[in-house]
Amino acid sequence: MNFRILRAAILVSALLLSFSTGFAENLWDLQALNADGTGSHPKVGASPTNPSNKVSIQGIALNSPSEILDTGSMWQVYVQAESPDQGGIAAWAGIFYNSTWPRYTGDIDAGDRISIEGFIADHRGKVNINERHSADPSLQFTVTKIQDDVGMPSPVEISDLSTCNYFDQTRAGGAEKYQSSWVEFKNIHILSGTWGAGEFLTIEDAGGTSFTLLLSSQGDFDSYAAPSGDFHARGIFDQEDLYSPFQDTYRLWVKTCSDIIPVTGITDWDLYDECKED
Repeated sequence: MNFRILRAAILVSALLLSFSTGFAENLWDLQALNADGTGSHPKVGASPTNPSNKVSIQGIALNSPSEILDTGSMWQVYVQAESPDQGGIAAWAGIFYNSTWPRYTGDIDAGDRISIEGFIADHRGKVNINERHSADPSLQFTVTKIQDDVGMPSPVEISDLSTCNYFDQTRAGGAEKYQSSWVEFKNIHILSGTWGAGEFLTIEDAGGTSFTLLLSSQGDFDSYAAPSGDFHARGIFDQEDLYSPFQDTYRLWVKTCSDIIPVTGITDWDLYDECKED
């Protein structure tokens, strides 16, 4: 074996890995907060006339664009950080301020490793990559798929909703700790609301703490009955707070009925349909 060639190949691989990860912004830092819930990172809302105010991020896509929004008018992907980084960020664009559509690829699946470069701004309690609601082509972001089907991150399991339904600027606890991340609520039940695509449910845990589930408008919920007892729910931890201070209106955005897992005594329940047909 030619160890000199082998050593050179290892060095090249290391350099390529460094190139693909070393220039990416830390997602946890991008979501840092002021006391009013707005982003405190210096690039949040920074002047787009200076290209150095762009951010470059990399991580795992938590959704395909068509899983959560109608891509005929909107495009959005959530990206979760990979260890040792943490947290996540969303990239969003819409047709409402620019009729040139579509602008971004639909060829992204949940579990792909992607990178996005663009400008960041506050949006209803979270920091997003977006186009500042402008038709200016210089404000468009770029999306690159790095690797197909890396796999979804393991969801953060939350059994006590009281640990995630409040605002904490430090993110040591509370909702902001989980912003734009893949999460699973354990042992919850429906308290009120309407079961169906695009609808909101209020759910409750065993301790009586409530939270909001948003059932994706693009999901298959209309084809199945609502769970009648306790269940687990996987989704993207999100926020849409319309009013300052941006410290409220958190929700778990559930993509499909397969992300609703009934709590049963059946062994190997994953071998069965996770949603029972209506």
